[in-house]
Amino acid sequence: MTALAFDFLASHSPSLIHAKRVPAPASKRRETLAATVEFVSSNDNFTVPSQEPAGEDLSVVPSPQAMMRELGELISAGQPAKVLYPLLHADLVRHAPDMSARRVRALYNGEVSRLWNDEALAIRLALSHRRNQKARREFACAAVAMSKALAASGVPLSAEQCRVVGTLAGEEL
Repeated sequence: MTALAFDFLASHSPSLIHAKRVPAPASKRRETLAATVEFVSSNDNFTVPSQEPAGEDLSVVPSPQAMMRELGELISAGQPAKVLYPLLHADLVRHAPDMSARRVRALYNGEVSRLWNDEALAIRLALSHRRNQKARREFACAAVAMSKALAASGVPLSAEQCRVVGTLAGEEL
């Protein structure tokens, strides 16, 4: 038996059909008059949820497709999807070795109906890795720019500070 049953009798119009939960089997729950009355009258307080403004989602959890698109932008911005598929697959296989290229393409295009836990974890890990790489690059660029600005204003960095900035930037100053 399914988890939902349709209540055809309580609706005022044939086009208004409300879904309600099917009760647990009688052997698994205690029968009380209050519970029976509460279950029967579950459609009495049916209200239509308020409309959200256009463009706003009710959920704050990003969809797998949105995360895949962000990952694609972090890997190689502005590239067409056909170029991104192998790059995304290479990133995701590090965290989920059984993921196929076809599954990556389906996730990117939003064609999947179910997302497995290992796939969700792989997407999150790959995305966090790429975000961290981007943040480190931006931090290194800012450190190099700051050291150049300090040197231009007459406050040169010490040898140890130059080594740290060089390590951050990945180059010797």
